[in-house]
Amino acid sequence: MNRLDGKIALITGSGAETLKSEVLGIGGATVIEFCKEGATVIISDVFDKEGSEFASELKSKGYDVYYKHIDVTKNADWDNVISWIEKTFGKLDILVNNAGISMPINLFTTTEADWDKTNDVNSKGCFLGMKAASALMQKNNSGSIVNISSMYGLVGSPYSVGYHASKGAVRLMSKAAAIQLAPYKIRVNSVCPGMVMSPMQVRKKANISSEKWEEFVGFLEDSPLNKAKKEWIPTSQIGLGIVYLASDEAQWVTGTDLVIDGGQTAQ
Repeated sequence: MNRLDGKIALITGSGAETLKSEVLGIGGATVIEFCKEGATVIISDVFDKEGSEFASELKSKGYDVYYKHIDVTKNADWDNVISWIEKTFGKLDILVNNAGISMPINLFTTTEADWDKTNDVNSKGCFLGMKAASALMQKNNSGSIVNISSMYGLVGSPYSVGYHASKGAVRLMSKAAAIQLAPYKIRVNSVCPGMVMSPMQVRKKANISSEKWEEFVGFLEDSPLNKAKKEWIPTSQIGLGIVYLASDEAQWVTGTDLVIDGGQTAQ
């Protein structure tokens, strides 16, 4: 407990669900783990109704939580929120670039619009976030940025070439930023989740045929731990990994990838 005590943290893509939701995404699960560890958390998303409700629910439990609207593809939104954080708290200790989308379509069915949308949110959004947040972090000569990539930023699959491209970009821009921000004692790392049962997967199941879903779920058997446990990776496990990278326990960890995939990419 209290591993993030006194830290100010901004987590993108963290307001699409509430405590009443069937399942929390990585962003929401990370918010809860950060709250448990004593951080002041700014939830951010484009889903203002759900994000505000989520913040209110957590405030009622005694946590220091706020909600702010951010479309991660818009530089002006980043500037507005970072300016508010500086005026309100005087610093930003942690940024978690979690906002992301996926389209389960292959190379031949991906349109230019599909490509642009996926890479704008997943890749450009991460770039804009790092640039805006690090400008404030430099003033205090410290900070931790955690960018959410994917095991599909490491390996290929039959699905979503745009998603693979965007998550591979997140990994490598994280390494470049880690080098460039090290003089300011700002650490930058990426997390690569595996088969996580998140709202994104729930929506995917609803939008593809049962045959395609069974084929997709078959990837579970490719992971040694998933095969043994017969279950998806809980989003809370990803949140706990993010807590570690955000905390002072990882003060010498930068430019690396934390892979939480049940061993899938180890084969």
